[in-house]
Amino acid sequence: MSRTARTHRNLGLVAAGILSAAVPLTAVAQLAPAHAAPATRTRHVVVRPVKANGHAASGYSVYRERGSLDCGDQSPSSVSAGVDTCYPSAAYAPSCWKATMHTALCLRDADDNELVRMRYAGRFVTHHVLPAAKRMPQSLTLADGETCTIRVGGAWGEAPGHPRWVGFYSCTHGSLYGAPDSGGIDRSQPVWHVHELIGDDSIVTRHVTTATYVGTAG
Repeated sequence: MSRTARTHRNLGLVAAGILSAAVPLTAVAQLAPAHAAPATRTRHVVVRPVKANGHAASGYSVYRERGSLDCGDQSPSSVSAGVDTCYPSAAYAPSCWKATMHTALCLRDADDNELVRMRYAGRFVTHHVLPAAKRMPQSLTLADGETCTIRVGGAWGEAPGHPRWVGFYSCTHGSLYGAPDSGGIDRSQPVWHVHELIGDDSIVTRHVTTATYVGTAG
């Protein structure tokens, strides 16, 4: 996905509670090949693009972008303290780390190795992290290979037939909706599933093969 596309994705964030206990996280980042046997459980991945000293981790590139962010909300996708979601929503900064010279390094695409550097206002939440039961993956990979990215702000339409559902993730072909307290994911089985709105009126159930979170590198 291009930088411009990532910059202008008007997604949204709802740090909602999860219905069941989270599965332990691992640091394996490879995706299963398309011809592999069906997964027996959703795989959990943690990517760590920024070091504790505020510098990019090995393998990640950084580019500068104009504008200013307002930070101060703990990222619901982080397993580490000191990772914030920053605004405005048009900047799409779901996970940001405090860096040098009053700038932040932000990861927009958890499946990519690029970070954006922007100036920020406000104060980072440096000592708090959400409990595992309330964390939401920054990105999901579905069984058909489609990818979905967490929402940050913005207004979404109503899911037909489900007026109380909320939009949680934007996907390659649609959007993921669910009850406000679900985080958009049904975690009741080893293989998670989600409800994707395709077009204006088609809701399809999809299985989740990989859930990707973020954290701080050592």
